[in-house]
Order: sequence, then C-alpha cells, then structure tokens
Amino acid sequence: AAACDNGGDDMDTSTITGTVTSRGDIALRVPGATVSVHGTSLSTTTDPNGAFILRSVPNGDVFFITEADGNWGTVDYYYVPEETAGTTIDLGVVPDDTMSAIAESLGRTFSASDGIVDVIFFAGAQGEETASIDAPSDPAFTFDLDGGAVDQPGVIADDEGYGELAYTSVAIADGPITADVMGVEGATVCEVDETPGVTYPILEKSITFVYAYCVPAR
Repeated sequence: AAACDNGGDDMDTSTITGTVTSRGDIALRVPGATVSVHGTSLSTTTDPNGAFILRSVPNGDVFFITEADGNWGTVDYYYVPEETAGTTIDLGVVPDDTMSAIAESLGRTFSASDGIVDVIFFAGAQGEETASIDAPSDPAFTFDLDGGAVDQPGVIADDEGYGELAYTSVAIADGPITADVMGVEGATVCEVDETPGVTYPILEKSITFVYAYCVPAR
C-alpha cells in the first residue's frame, strides 16, 4: 500500500520530499541547493530549511543529483517509490574545504573536472572487503575508525559493519560506470544493493554513491 502513496501523482510517477545536508565536520541543512533527477528536466531548489519537494519523479531506478555552491555535489541512487514513499529522503553535499583536507591528507589533488565513486558498505562488512569500478581512477582510499582518510585496498569496517572505498579522478568521459564488490574469502559474501545491471553516472565535481552490503559466508 505504501508504494501507491505517491503524493497524488499518476501510477508511473511519485512525489519525493527530502532535505539536503552538509556532510562536513558539522551536519547542517543547506538552503539554495539544487536537486535534480538525472536524465530528466526535473529540478528544484531547497528552501531556507534545506527542504525540497520534487513532483512527477518517474518510478524505478532514479539518480538524484545534488549541487550547492562551495561544495562537491552528490549522485545518490533510490528505487522509487519503494525506498521513498512515506519518508523524507536525506541527500547531501560535501564542503570544498572538507574535500581539500582529505586530498591533502592523502597527498593527492581532487580535480573539479572529474568525479569520485564512493562504494559504501552499509551493513555486514568485517574488514578487508574490496570493490572495483570499470573505469580508471586513483587507488581507492577509505577512512580509519578515527575518521582519517587512508590509502587502503580493503574496507576498514566499524563494529556495525559500515565502511567505504572511494575512487578519485574518475573522468567524466569514462562514465557511466559499473561497480563490483567482493567479500572476504570464507567470511563474507557481498553484493551491490541496486537493481542488477544499473550503471552509475559520473559528473564533474560530484561524488557518485554505490551501496553494498555483506552477509556471513556459508
């Protein structure tokens, strides 16, 4: 029943409500951010409280593009309306100074002409899980348990099974991309948590999120 609660749109589209939050050292709502739907002309801006409404969003695989001055944007996947009906989705942007600090700690430069792919293991990772994308990039980095960026071939997972691997310097011309994830032999089995065959857009000065999960190996 919830899937049919699409805010008064027809059966092929839905109304999406959400907020945009800064993913810097302090989580703040972002007014005046642009939220659009990839591959369509649908677009809106957030109000003074960082909230937005997008109507007539096509049901199915949707990439929400979020942009704001002084920030890196994001490309965030949702399956509409199953993952959006009856809830307020939270999209984000990452402040330029946060990205500069990460790049400096790694001894790298993040070009605003390129994109970044961030593979997020949102559940079940034990550590040493790996990922790959089908486009050239700088070596993946992850975050240690204190939040510092480190070059690492595998995921550093917290005690709730969360971790991520980020691939920088992904050229726009090499998109869209696909991603794959691998578990730890004999310990975990991992999968990308989207519709099989989905490809991910790469946009300049934007971070494309890919979500994955792991379960114990049998």
